[in-house]
Amino acid sequence: MIKLKLLALMSGHFFNSIKLLLFILILFSFTTSTISDEKNKKSLNVKELKKNFPAAVIDMQKVLSKSTAMATLQKEVKKLEDNFKEQIKSEEDVLKKEQENLKAQKSVLAENEFKTKEQAFKVKVNKVQSKVQNIRRELESTMARGMQIIQAEAVKHLKEIASKEGYLVVFDASTTVITADVVNISDLVTDKVNKSLPKINIERNKEREGDN
Repeated sequence: MIKLKLLALMSGHFFNSIKLLLFILILFSFTTSTISDEKNKKSLNVKELKKNFPAAVIDMQKVLSKSTAMATLQKEVKKLEDNFKEQIKSEEDVLKKEQENLKAQKSVLAENEFKTKEQAFKVKVNKVQSKVQNIRRELESTMARGMQIIQAEAVKHLKEIASKEGYLVVFDASTTVITADVVNISDLVTDKVNKSLPKINIERNKEREGDN
């Protein structure tokens, strides 16, 4: 009698375990199906959004900041700037020594002779100052030319993407308030730019090269 009761208890426990296992399998199947449905719905929503709203958004500043060509451009410009600074510093040091010598000679030189040397010194100072301004303009121009090249490359890929995806218009992120990530193609454009234009070589102004 005891054995029968034990067997009955074991059988009951076994069937309960089977029921629990079946419940878990059904729940897992339902959850997987739900996740799959959500993914399909999301995919459909993206397609519907593109169909009903054939437009995209691009953040050109983000594209430039993540561009490998932009990084190389900044390094090249920084290198030029450092070279120019070193060159100007050596010229300024020469002018400082000449200024000190001129001050020392003021008491022993005739007034007209001192004024002549002073005028010649001022011409040299003005020449260096003009050189500094030209260097600043050249650096700014070099950076601007490089950025234009990168932006032109980005626009080229932007047009290709718009044509492929059927976008009728592409908005600049700076002119929009809120945009959905699904219509923002900044990362896609950046990836394509980095592949087609990984770095950029800058050319210095020939006239400036002659000055050095």
